[in-house]
Amino acid sequence: MTEFSDTPLNRSKEDYLRIISKIESDSNVGIDAQFTHAVIIEHLQRIEKRLDQIEKKLG
Repeated sequence: MTEFSDTPLNRSKEDYLRIISKIESDSNVGIDAQFTHAVIIEHLQRIEKRLDQIEKKLG
């Protein structure tokens, strides 16, 4: 299981540069849209990996 300190929200924006470089955004709403999307994508990728593991176990 992933340690709490390695959750997507605890990573820096620099950790997400690979994902962020694929997202073009000019946000006027006061949030860092690129970082927010990168965190969401990271969470989704983790969920996908866990789901794949579960599906393999269930055969």
